[in-house]
Amino acid sequence: MVKTPLHDGTVNTGRTLASSSYGMSEKDPARVGYWSRGEVLIFLDDLLGGERTGIGAFAAIGRSVDDHLVDLIFESELAQGAICVLLKKEMIRKGGAHMIRRGGVFAAASPGNGIRGTRNAIAFARAHMAGLADMIEDGVVNIFDPRLNAKLMYLLLLHRKQVELLDTVDPGAANGRTHPCPSDH
Repeated sequence: MVKTPLHDGTVNTGRTLASSSYGMSEKDPARVGYWSRGEVLIFLDDLLGGERTGIGAFAAIGRSVDDHLVDLIFESELAQGAICVLLKKEMIRKGGAHMIRRGGVFAAASPGNGIRGTRNAIAFARAHMAGLADMIEDGVVNIFDPRLNAKLMYLLLLHRKQVELLDTVDPGAANGRTHPCPSDH
């Protein structure tokens, strides 16, 4: 028999799946396949790291876009900061205060030069926000905590709106295009 990652008890992320249901009560969330408290904390920590990178991504765009777009980008940057605060509070609520890094490191994003630099920044931020939304979607189905799931659904909607905003700022970024000319010359 060929062993798959599921037989080994891991998934693509390398996380170990919830342990066997033997000896668990019927009300234990892990019994029906939800993540354990430790797995939820790891997820929240990973998400917090991604949100910090998002702050740097929006800061890079804000430094390189036209003045009429700066306010929109700044709102997204502030939203990313608020998300970080929310995630830290959730980690503390779940007993993970020891996991929170003080003075977190934000991605040092460079605005680049001219249109191409702006497009690179927008394409990176768009792909990053879409990736965070996908990560949140995966987390919601694996977490047995209605209060946390409600907050994650709010974050999911916010990230989808950020992707839409970035698509309107530069429609070419949705296709990963970083050159202002359609032919990419």
